[in-house]
Amino acid sequence: MHFLFLFCFFSRGHVATSLLGTRALAEEATYICWGAAILACLPTTAAAARTSVLSSRWRGLWKCVPALSFHVEPKAPPGAFSSTANAVDAALDAYSDSAALNRLALDVDPSTPVPRIAHWLRFASLRHAGELRLSLSGAGGGAGARGISTGHNIRRRLIKLPIYQRATGIELARINFQLRLPSAGVFTSLRALRINGGKLHGDVGHLVSTQCPRLRELEMSNVGVVVAAGQISISSTSLQRLVFRQISGISKKARIVVASPSLYYLALENCGDRSAAATIVAPMLAELIWNHSYDPSRHSIKDADRQIYRLAVTCRSNTALFQRFDAVDEMSLHLSMLPGVQGYKKFVEGMEELTRTKVLEVKGLSTKQHLGPAMLHLLKKFTGLTKLKIDLLPVNTWQSLCGHDCKCLEPGSWRTDSVTLDSLEELEISSFTGAEDDTEFLKLLFGCKIKLRRMAIHTRKDVSLSQEVQKHLWGLARPHCIILEFETMQFHR
Repeated sequence: MHFLFLFCFFSRGHVATSLLGTRALAEEATYICWGAAILACLPTTAAAARTSVLSSRWRGLWKCVPALSFHVEPKAPPGAFSSTANAVDAALDAYSDSAALNRLALDVDPSTPVPRIAHWLRFASLRHAGELRLSLSGAGGGAGARGISTGHNIRRRLIKLPIYQRATGIELARINFQLRLPSAGVFTSLRALRINGGKLHGDVGHLVSTQCPRLRELEMSNVGVVVAAGQISISSTSLQRLVFRQISGISKKARIVVASPSLYYLALENCGDRSAAATIVAPMLAELIWNHSYDPSRHSIKDADRQIYRLAVTCRSNTALFQRFDAVDEMSLHLSMLPGVQGYKKFVEGMEELTRTKVLEVKGLSTKQHLGPAMLHLLKKFTGLTKLKIDLLPVNTWQSLCGHDCKCLEPGSWRTDSVTLDSLEELEISSFTGAEDDTEFLKLLFGCKIKLRRMAIHTRKDVSLSQEVQKHLWGLARPHCIILEFETMQFHR
């Protein structure tokens, strides 16, 4: 309570000489504290400023709240929770010099001039001591590196990232401008840095390795980079979580080098068109998401244990990666295959070297005439499964490339009598539609030697199963499981 008293007392510009005071002064300070807490919970600073007029004792109180949030539009509708760029400038100028700003969120229209955005970022670098989030709400998720490379106007949108000595978290979401990283200075307190979209100029490796001594999380998505030295080299003793997703600008000759003794989570997805070479030194690695074709001559994961907690990978051209680990607690497979007989044979050969696991998640291959045989082939390999998750979402175009009369499947591909799952306790089916193909797939699974404690069926958002259909599915599942769960109903045996 004394800390709240001091915060509110100083926020009004007074000098406190003692924690003791009159009862009236203490009540006033408490009232202001509660008012500031209430205003800080409102969706935007504009809403907080309008709410301040409800009480004469609250007027101007929004200038002292520790969190500022702006939704910036070219023309803010009357009464909306949004502001114009001019209103944001005025609010920042009026913000109390004695207030401690620990959260600043800017949801900005993408047409906002770059100098305006740069000014707001400089304000945050001087006053901010917590989390900073800048989002260009209308930029769209694809306005990343590709948008930067083709739009002449966007190429000219260059902003220099200031040094934030006291910020603990920085998130730049859906940005559609070029961002120049600082070459000098230290982000003393920065724990998390997330950048989505845009094009980066500067050495990312130098930024993380030298200028962010306490960085624990780095996430870059849909970003274009300029790799001047031929590689992105990160050496950090503090980094624990690293995500590189959809990174362009990395040539086939470039390399990603990461050495971090504390790194436990690594996601490498579609970097350099899935061809970027990588060397990872991570003795504490526990979770690995790898959406690349693993080539031992270009990729290496050093010092990590032979058994890790979770592995998510595309099941194609990754035999060497499967051989890197002896066992995985949880495995997520994105099934992918090329069309034709040879494509299916390579797909089956790739599954021969799968790492042992207890929990298996399968998604991606939803062409029904191949999903069934592929799943049966998988289940023959994973006889010790305790939990199985299958996503039926149609995200593969193989159906249009291989007709129903294809010659891919070998005789006996649909036989279930040789599949025994004595250890399986839970089964989850996602993106279920109730269509005949989905029901037939369930019948195929029930044809295996299987006994379940729990089965959950999750439908797609645009599908609602009637009670009659749910009862029919329970009739199919009842001999094989004890509990069948839907979003709206649960059956027990």
